[in-house]
Amino acid sequence: MPCRSFGRVRQLPSGRWRARLTLPEGHQQSLGTYATRAAASRALSEYETDVARGAWTMQRASSQKLAVYAARWLGTRGLRARTKEHYADQLRLRILPTLGEVPLSALTPQRVRQWYTLLRAEAAARGRGAVALATSYRVLRAILGGAVEDGLIGRNPCMIRKAGSDAPAPRPVLQEREVWALADAVPERYEALVWLAAATALRSAELSALRRCDVDLLRRELRVTRAYVEPARSPAFFGPPKSDAGVRTVALPQVVIPVLYEHLDRWAEPGLEGLLFTSEKGGPLSRHNRKWWRAAVARCGLDPRTHLHDLRHAGLTLAAQSGATLRELMALAGHSSPRAAMIYQHAAADRAATVAAAVSERLSRPSAEDARRTS
Repeated sequence: MPCRSFGRVRQLPSGRWRARLTLPEGHQQSLGTYATRAAASRALSEYETDVARGAWTMQRASSQKLAVYAARWLGTRGLRARTKEHYADQLRLRILPTLGEVPLSALTPQRVRQWYTLLRAEAAARGRGAVALATSYRVLRAILGGAVEDGLIGRNPCMIRKAGSDAPAPRPVLQEREVWALADAVPERYEALVWLAAATALRSAELSALRRCDVDLLRRELRVTRAYVEPARSPAFFGPPKSDAGVRTVALPQVVIPVLYEHLDRWAEPGLEGLLFTSEKGGPLSRHNRKWWRAAVARCGLDPRTHLHDLRHAGLTLAAQSGATLRELMALAGHSSPRAAMIYQHAAADRAATVAAAVSERLSRPSAEDARRTS
């Protein structure tokens, strides 16, 4: 009966040979049975080599359940408040009910595919949920990617092609005349908000966080440095933009300059730190109170699904139609990774004023004489 400090090999009554591993706690764990003593000894030697390389540590650590690791992952990744909340919702609703008690080492590509197939069938039965399904898959893939980085599993089992891609329902596309109509239909205190959203393509959370000190009408530019963050289950606060590329300087089209001058005189809070846009009751504009917007959409006869955020899409479309390059569009929108943002923001700086002037021309209402000429 060959014996060694790392484990032992012994013959069973059936004639086969069993290799047993000696764990650090003194317990024994079987490595399986083999037809010959040489094969069993070889299996034991291979595991001994793996231990020397640290692989045994990975195998032991990967026995922790997904729910345990996911909680630790959420707490150590430095996620923004709303992102962390969003990921936690995906885990609670769609991932942990099925996979939470599964050890990391047992999350095989087949197991992940079974989970994904079940969710997809549920989404199809409800006739909706394709975006949520893709989002849940991306969250699981990110968490298990962290497990790979932490040395807990050897590879990411999320290997379903295009499972993390979604095709959201098409949004209403606002034309110039519809922007004009909305600017006329909203309460006066929000008229400049409509113009600025369409002319600069800022996110609504970025618009809500703008202060007087962020706007330079002489230079015709504004600086985006923060956003008004409204988590679902915690108090709202002013935080950084959605991404590092979100911190940016945006050229102001001439068409919005007179509107902003009037708005600063009438509606903006006083002082350099005063908010540019506030609600009727005072305080930051909230995404949860948009009755004034829905009423304006109805008065203009637009698609009821039209959101304030659709003005951002309109602004990016106008910029593209006005000749902005892909990098300039990404700089305007505040998209991309920090490294990419540094590259394209420098490239966009020289042409930002040119693009803004073209946007201004497209947004400007035609004069009465022009209107008669084209009628």
